[in-house]
Amino acid sequence: MADKYAYNFVPDKEVLESHTTVNGAMDKSSGKNEKTAASLDEAMLLSGFGIYNVLHMLMSGVILMGMIMQSLALGYILPAAQCDLELTLQQQGWISAIPFLAIILTSYFWGWLADTQGRRPVMLFSMLISAILSAFASFAPEVVSFGILVFFSAVFMAGSSAVAYTYLGEFNNLRHRDKMVAFGSSFVGIGTVILPCVSWLILPLDFAYDIPFLGIAYRPWRLLVVACAIPFAVGTVMLMFAPESPKYLFAIGHHEVALDVVKKMYARNSKQPAESFPIKSLIVDNQTTKTTTSRGATAVWQSMKEQTIPLFKPPLLPWTALTCFVQFGIFATTNGFYVWFPSILNSLANHGDGEETRICDVLDANKNLANNGTMLCDDTIHTSTFERSIYIGLVFSSMYIIVGFLVDYVGKKVIIVVILFVTGCCGIGAHLAYNQQLAVVLFAIFQMSGACIGLMNAVAVELFPTKYRAMAICLSMMMGRVGSMVGSNLIGLFLDVNCGAGFYMFGSIIIVNSLFCLTLPRKKEVSPEKKVIIESTQNETHEPV
Repeated sequence: MADKYAYNFVPDKEVLESHTTVNGAMDKSSGKNEKTAASLDEAMLLSGFGIYNVLHMLMSGVILMGMIMQSLALGYILPAAQCDLELTLQQQGWISAIPFLAIILTSYFWGWLADTQGRRPVMLFSMLISAILSAFASFAPEVVSFGILVFFSAVFMAGSSAVAYTYLGEFNNLRHRDKMVAFGSSFVGIGTVILPCVSWLILPLDFAYDIPFLGIAYRPWRLLVVACAIPFAVGTVMLMFAPESPKYLFAIGHHEVALDVVKKMYARNSKQPAESFPIKSLIVDNQTTKTTTSRGATAVWQSMKEQTIPLFKPPLLPWTALTCFVQFGIFATTNGFYVWFPSILNSLANHGDGEETRICDVLDANKNLANNGTMLCDDTIHTSTFERSIYIGLVFSSMYIIVGFLVDYVGKKVIIVVILFVTGCCGIGAHLAYNQQLAVVLFAIFQMSGACIGLMNAVAVELFPTKYRAMAICLSMMMGRVGSMVGSNLIGLFLDVNCGAGFYMFGSIIIVNSLFCLTLPRKKEVSPEKKVIIESTQNETHEPV
């Protein structure tokens, strides 16, 4: 597959000769059509598309799956732990928001660290510590220690939550980037299927191992806490065998190392020796990224300012505002409702399918029943809750896969606008439907707005230059986590005070997001017969297209 791109690659002579190369000038004596120097974007195009890109996407997908499982696992853990930890409904809402709060507070720092120290080391360190702290959290004897350990685990989870998208996008050329980011993002949907499956496998188990010195009984919900950290542990092992992003290496001046990574990609994709890669040196723009050797708090603060301030100045300011606003709305809706999803489905399951009634009518009836009588603590979760969660997760992950196939033909802008508008309308319709099955279907479609998270990150990869890309995505994801925290608490409040208002409000937010996305730029077509210099212009300057 690499050969077809090699045959079509025709470097532009004037463009190539206007730059300097890492290892010297071009070999002009070898003929007009045999260039040994090219830009990084052209070299990545020549590396082809094949097994290397697929394996890298799968690894990034496992990391993203671990992120979503740890973020949303509390929706299943807290109802099962409410008796052991003596949780009230209000406490469940606050604890569910802890992972999002941790990510909000630290995403800025992790974005700066990824842009200055590298994508790979940041992800390795953060995932390992997050998995270890999750294991410790499973032994927490009471709600305070559990909340603290969950918080610090989420702090390190934030290190990979946004960097993973950047890391995935930077290993794919412009032709295949959108598709691969969409396929990698499908693991977020797969995670929403695996999470209820694992919960269904573990929570119904009947065991309680006493640990006297901690004063706890190790019950199934504690095992679920550990199980949800396994993808991060697996991702850490896989990442140990992966290289640093060639985009990052090139941006910090390690041009030869970046070329070596591209050669390995070529060798794996084409099954040819790395030495046969036609590009022997990379073209370096006159504007190169400077690396700082300063140390201390002042130098760190100055570096963070240099990485951030350009994002809030023209021409990047409109795109920063747009990506942050859209991610806020999507996360607030998808994650905000998902945290309460098991509780909502459990109420519907206990009510039965026979009566024609709206979702909010069922929730209001259960609330009134709880307020009027004395009820024993019940931490059981109905079987149909797991089943419906799996069905909705399958729809969710299927949407990601469909988007991955369509994005090359339709474009990100059209897909984002259509999905957000349709899902927003379905969110409003889910409240109005009297048939319980129809309401659940509309609610499932409402959740599919989350399929646009990866696409918005793919948009950000194109809009922002390499030097600021990880910071820009981390900021937009941080605003998304703000949305998750605000959404989960607001929805909990609405479910208690005015259930229908929650559906109207968040459905409308998603529709407004779709309208704002109409301002996104269209993707430029890259013809194989023309020079492949477009991506360099998009990503290596401050001017977005």
